[in-house]
Amino acid sequence: MTKKTTRNRKSATQEKRRKILKAAVTVFARKGFARCRISDIATEAGVAYGLVYHYFENKEEILNSIFDENWGLLSKVIDTTVEQSENLEQRLLAIVSFICDAYRLAPEIIQVMVIEIARSSKFLKRPKIEVYERVFNQLAEILQYHQKNGEIRPDLDPKFMAYCFFGTLELVLTGYLLNTLTRSEDDFEALKPRLVKMFLEGIHTPG
Repeated sequence: MTKKTTRNRKSATQEKRRKILKAAVTVFARKGFARCRISDIATEAGVAYGLVYHYFENKEEILNSIFDENWGLLSKVIDTTVEQSENLEQRLLAIVSFICDAYRLAPEIIQVMVIEIARSSKFLKRPKIEVYERVFNQLAEILQYHQKNGEIRPDLDPKFMAYCFFGTLELVLTGYLLNTLTRSEDDFEALKPRLVKMFLEGIHTPG
């Protein structure tokens, strides 16, 4: 077998796997994880039922793969903000912008990440919970750095602030997903700095 043939087969395998994951996101968002069956994912992907099991043991493994691929991106974005800016507001705005833009471009993925994964006590168990928590720890480290510089009130716990920050953003996006909050594109773009400003007003050192 030539190297080219091996590469082509590997590429085809990766493409089929991505196709199944994309279909799973659509079905999970439409029906919910609990009500979804492997056959639903196969139908959405346009592949044979057995092929899904060739790549994934069960739908829990599919959900895990969706989490790993997308939650890891957020972690990388936070690392990038540390490298690119020393300004707290700019760092927070970069994180908010990434999450909001992800929602605008791929609302189904955000729906699955927020509703089917982040709020599932069944899913978020160790060691997966350590991966989930890493993002909060990354932000807590950023906030602690700025707290030591005197920009943030000393009486606030950095990790508590990190949870408040992501929790606010998550609930706003949930409102959009459930259509209990209405928005226009202009409102959505203005949301980014508004959320950051509201958060900073609560944690900044007075004066």
